[in-house]
Amino acid sequence: MRAVRYERYGSPDVLQVVEIPEPTPEAGDVKVKVFAASLDPLDWKIRAGHLRFVPLFAPPPRTVGVEFAGDIVAVGGGPGPRHVGERVFGSLSPYRAGGSCAEYVVIRAHRVAPIPDGIPYESAAATPIAAGTAAQAFFDDAKLATGQRVLVNGAAGGVGHFAVQVAKHLKAHVVATCSATNVAFVQALGADEVLDYAASDVVGELAARSEKFDVVLDAADTLGWQRASRIMKRGGLYLSTGGSFATAVGTAAAGLFAPLVNGTRAQTFLLNDGGRNVRRLADLLAQRVLKPHIAHSVPLDGVADAQRRMELGHGRGKTVVLPHGPVVSSRSD
Repeated sequence: MRAVRYERYGSPDVLQVVEIPEPTPEAGDVKVKVFAASLDPLDWKIRAGHLRFVPLFAPPPRTVGVEFAGDIVAVGGGPGPRHVGERVFGSLSPYRAGGSCAEYVVIRAHRVAPIPDGIPYESAAATPIAAGTAAQAFFDDAKLATGQRVLVNGAAGGVGHFAVQVAKHLKAHVVATCSATNVAFVQALGADEVLDYAASDVVGELAARSEKFDVVLDAADTLGWQRASRIMKRGGLYLSTGGSFATAVGTAAAGLFAPLVNGTRAQTFLLNDGGRNVRRLADLLAQRVLKPHIAHSVPLDGVADAQRRMELGHGRGKTVVLPHGPVVSSRSD
């Protein structure tokens, strides 16, 4: 089968479309024909070597990607929760070398969920990590309640655009930041106020207005707890997506002393078990709470250029990869 692989850390130039053996499912596994995969900032940060000092991450050679959607074409034997022919979506472990930018993947059956009727493969593939981060952050970590105030930093990107949708679903008041070119897009997502982070010091402006937040989700990972704490309520939670080893360590350290300094909390986000999260995302997709924005759709040989765009920042929504070419997105069971 074809897959996007790299043999060493480096720029997008290290990515190659190569032929590798198709994976074989073992007991408890399903084999999925991937009709859509999705790219996340985590993918290029791993490829670039930003997380090479985190021992959990397998070194190259690696296949790019984590999120996927497709059809089950084989099961690993014995009865199980899933069956051949189901349309499913889910995410592979980012710590392992196998990736989703491939024609087939093998995954534990409990880590996938059926794609709701009427949801395209591309939309389903765009949700497990980015939307899963937003859902866990607000449902579980922050336990966001009606009327609470949320700041989403980097609201136009993969995680950020889902974060606005989830927070509004939970009836929070949402202030969002993004670049000037994305202001109208974020407003359309439902944010109550949108600030251009290039036009002013957002934290300084909000502090001058004496605005305080229950939750700060740093999807762009550019604020840091020390700055964000100026605009946080006592007991408020700062969540960093941990875009680099240094920021993850810094936020973890802040988590130790933040309650003592000013009564706030700081946490580096860590996505929990994919099975529980993906089932919740299936419900949110079925309810049309989540509406993924697909900015780009590319073939396997377009992944390198897609990652170059992602590294520039200021992106909007998600980029999906189509390993088998364009598909009939509305296909149902």
